[in-house]
Amino acid sequence: MTDQIEATNGDPDTANSDVSPKTEGVVRDVVAVLGAYVALGVLCGLAWWLLVEPAMFTKLRGGGSMNELELGKRFDGDAWYAVIAALTGLVSGAVISWWRSRDLLATTVLLLIGAGIAATLMTVTGYLLGPGAPDAALAAAKVGEQVGVQLEVTAWAAYLVWPISVLIGGLMVLWSQPRDRAS
Repeated sequence: MTDQIEATNGDPDTANSDVSPKTEGVVRDVVAVLGAYVALGVLCGLAWWLLVEPAMFTKLRGGGSMNELELGKRFDGDAWYAVIAALTGLVSGAVISWWRSRDLLATTVLLLIGAGIAATLMTVTGYLLGPGAPDAALAAAKVGEQVGVQLEVTAWAAYLVWPISVLIGGLMVLWSQPRDRAS
């Protein structure tokens, strides 16, 4: 019995455990990385909603109309989405790659999965916080009133900003000097 306790560094709980330290480390990495990207996705969705001024429809007798200035605002949502995703993805990719660099392949896969989760949650959060469906609001509005357009990504390529920027941030760490040689 004492040999078994000494083999587990004096911890009797690990003597009965079937989980290897490597598996335990991978589980911690999964929870830490994906949890970070869930939080980042929601926070970025909140920032996106706060920064974008929605384009407005003006109620007419036959439906709704949008002037040229308001049509230009339709692209603001995509631009702010891309800027927020690029900055957050770049920084988070670098920080998480540096923080969780024990298994680089697993970290890279987790970064990509996390980026997809963050992109989805950012989109959903912004959509839910933004104005409702303009069709229903236009039907209830009086002639001359303005109704906001839903906050959504209209250019599908904007969804690629998260994974690309996360990978660039991760590559900056992978191509840099290793921590143990830097000191």
